[in-house]
Amino acid sequence: MELKDVIEKRKTIRDFQSNKISKDIIDYAIENGFKAPTYNHLRDWDFIILNHLESKLKLIESENLDKPIDSKELEHQFKNEEKIMKEMYLDAIPKQKKMILEAPTVIIVAFKPKTRVAEAKKIYDLNCLASIWTCIENFLLSLAEYNVYGVTFIPQNIETIKKKLEIPDELEIASIIPIGYMADNARILKQKTINISERKHYEKW
Repeated sequence: MELKDVIEKRKTIRDFQSNKISKDIIDYAIENGFKAPTYNHLRDWDFIILNHLESKLKLIESENLDKPIDSKELEHQFKNEEKIMKEMYLDAIPKQKKMILEAPTVIIVAFKPKTRVAEAKKIYDLNCLASIWTCIENFLLSLAEYNVYGVTFIPQNIETIKKKLEIPDELEIASIIPIGYMADNARILKQKTINISERKHYEKW
């Protein structure tokens, strides 16, 4: 498959089939993740692979995803946002618990920071964060090659998750990624059309 085809194929999915993903596919995606560029050449990255319900429930509890969603309040919260963005959040937020529970596998991507993200004072301090996201994109593209998709979920209660899953204190969590084969009724949200020629600037803006 051509690279362009894989890039076109990759998409965010929150509705999954129950079919398990083979270990070989996950290993392949992780191996390609580690081929991403890194600011210090150390690739201080780790993948925690969750297949069991008990582990997923620890995420649900840590992120307080058992709380009911007030759809009217949610609609009000995003009423002034751009339509495409609003539709995405109105679809995504109510599915957060469901997507973690129903995805056959959930991946936690952790990294060792140069400086804690919350303590960053200059852009250089965030090089470790930028690097891990190049790794995550390689990972997601590699899954898409095998018709496996995911969604990146940024946790709010990182320290609680680290404690429950025994993740070393010196690491930070970049993302929680439920992955799986796309459900037959999966909702594919419309993407904003970008006029790329208007976004290219030469020598100056």
